[in-house]
Amino acid sequence: MTKKSPKTVTLKHHHARPYRKRHLGLLVVSALSVGVLLVTVIQYRFQIAASIISSANFISDTFSGHRSYDTKIRSTLGFEATYDQKKFYASAIDQTTGGLFYGADLSENRAYGVLRIAPGLIDSYTAQSALTLTYHSDITYTVGKYPSLESIQSMAFTDALLTQSSFEKKASSSEMVGGQTFLRTVWSLKQSNSLTAHIKSETVTYTGIVNNQLVTIVINRGIGGEAADNLYGPIITSLYFGKPSQASVVRSPEAVASMVSNRTLLDTILFRDIASATSTVLSAPDSEKVAALYGPAVTKLYNVYCMDIKVDSKLYLSDICDGWTGSGFFVSQDGYIATNGHVATANPKDIIIKQAFASYSKGDSRYINYLLDISDLQDSDMTSDETKNLGILVDGLYRISDSRISASHSASSLLVGLTDKQPDTNSLVESAKARRAYPDQDTIKRAQIVASDYRAVDGADGYRASDVAIIKIEGSNYPVTKLGSINDVKQGADLIILGYPGNASDNGLVDATASKVTLTTGKVSAIKNAAGSSHRLIETDTTIGHGNSGGPAFIDNGDVVGVATYTADGSGTGDGVYNYIRDIKDLVTLADNSGIKFDTNSVTQAQWQKGIDYFYSAHYSKALVSFNKVKETYPYNSRVDEFIAASTTRIKNGEDVQDFPVIAVAIASAVMLVVVGVATVLIVRHRRHHSVYKDQVSLGNAVPTRSGESYNVPAKNKSDSK
Repeated sequence: MTKKSPKTVTLKHHHARPYRKRHLGLLVVSALSVGVLLVTVIQYRFQIAASIISSANFISDTFSGHRSYDTKIRSTLGFEATYDQKKFYASAIDQTTGGLFYGADLSENRAYGVLRIAPGLIDSYTAQSALTLTYHSDITYTVGKYPSLESIQSMAFTDALLTQSSFEKKASSSEMVGGQTFLRTVWSLKQSNSLTAHIKSETVTYTGIVNNQLVTIVINRGIGGEAADNLYGPIITSLYFGKPSQASVVRSPEAVASMVSNRTLLDTILFRDIASATSTVLSAPDSEKVAALYGPAVTKLYNVYCMDIKVDSKLYLSDICDGWTGSGFFVSQDGYIATNGHVATANPKDIIIKQAFASYSKGDSRYINYLLDISDLQDSDMTSDETKNLGILVDGLYRISDSRISASHSASSLLVGLTDKQPDTNSLVESAKARRAYPDQDTIKRAQIVASDYRAVDGADGYRASDVAIIKIEGSNYPVTKLGSINDVKQGADLIILGYPGNASDNGLVDATASKVTLTTGKVSAIKNAAGSSHRLIETDTTIGHGNSGGPAFIDNGDVVGVATYTADGSGTGDGVYNYIRDIKDLVTLADNSGIKFDTNSVTQAQWQKGIDYFYSAHYSKALVSFNKVKETYPYNSRVDEFIAASTTRIKNGEDVQDFPVIAVAIASAVMLVVVGVATVLIVRHRRHHSVYKDQVSLGNAVPTRSGESYNVPAKNKSDSK
């Protein structure tokens, strides 16, 4: 058997040292390289995090805001009042100029002599109600020689444009309002028709002498009685009467004429917006990103009309005008916009039924009596339940054939504002009154209503219609929203509403310059069926008030699950305000029934979404490319210029995050690890040879060699020898 050769080790001159500098240097350099690589990765992560925070802050500042709900109106004549924007809209006439002011313009002190506050709440019983305060600076009494308040309370009816002869007194009492004594009287509307005898309408008047001048306050309760008192109670409590800050009011003949004209306008074109978002401060990043992604797809809508209406070919209403604003959102790249029916429609039947009930509540029963006479309603249809009777009357009037009602000498403008620039409201109103078309503008498109499911007087004993509508503008490549399902909405889930506030400082109604999309967030309280139908509603604590009707309601994944529609005073008691969103299925069903197909393949939306994603991750160079493409396909995007400017600035400031070189870093990391491994192996191997060298020298079998020399020795060391 062949004897196995003993294992040997080749010793060289450098094995006399315990280590070699080149080996340690290689290990140190490779370890430092790995450290530098790790620090670079960490710095990259910190840069991304910091840039994302900066981007998110920019988006938050761009798409959110904060507004106070309570608004104070001060008149230089010596009174002030506070109202809640969630519940009311307000307008006032300046006695000096005769001008009509509303919205944010009321924050400026003027000689307001007529103040009108009416609800924006959806409530069949208080919807036709209003509070009118009139300060008669032109009527002065001698101190101590005031007339009896009973003798001058008829002025209150004139001030509120009510027909006094149609009312009868129920009760009177003395009451303090704003530190002054007023005579409070409750009046009941006389009945002249056996059908309307089953519903009631009441009015409360306040008459007082303040600073030697007559002041009247009228609460026209509408159809529903004392529920309106609870609604207007906080406004009455907020009233304060002090000394006037101007000595007298001097009116020119032009101002008098303007004031007379605007008293009528106060009752007609009120820009009454049933719902609008009053924004709260946002904290959820999801909310901000949803606003950024879909804000450009949300539009502000204007609907103004004037017309004559005939019933059975006979003139029924002459020169009837009205107008309002709301919100909408693109659901198709070719110009289809979703909104509420009450925002988009101006149907003659809706108009005459709504006007008939409004006139009736003011003491003029001619219109409702005429419509009841041509309806199929009979006394036997009525019940002992007043709530049901109102619904029976409404349903009966809606059964009147559409063919019997027509509009003539009409002009209407349903407009869509695509940018922050909004139409001049005064010009819009004057055009309608003169029966002229509002002039076309690049950023303001004329729309046509293509489908709707709406009744103007609804909710008396259930909501028969879903109050959704689809309108269409010409063009293509519009941004779009993504429709979801109410089935994905859970109780307690976050909810995001986008829209245009109609009562805020940037409402566009006052100065006609700009109006920015606003968002508000809240929680889903419940999902319920609408009264009287199988349609579903999302109940939410998300505030809805004047101007946001028709705006989209999103869940946090960006799906639209409903249309912001109702703010309702809880059961007419004033104890709570509930907000309701119409199921998006109502809109989809309307589209299907009308043969409308939504094309959601929007190049604009795809590029905008890509740009926002890049911007959020601080890849500003890439975001800039997408934003420039958006500007090419859809220059009306109201935010693209801001994002282009922000991206350009951040690139110049060195904040642009480049794509992380994943492959290069992976290769470098692998090489560094291999080098560390090789250096470790060399060091360990050298230490082993050095150990053998020391053992052989101690045994006398080896002596230190000169550089370049080597010899073989047994691999066993001293401890292994016997």
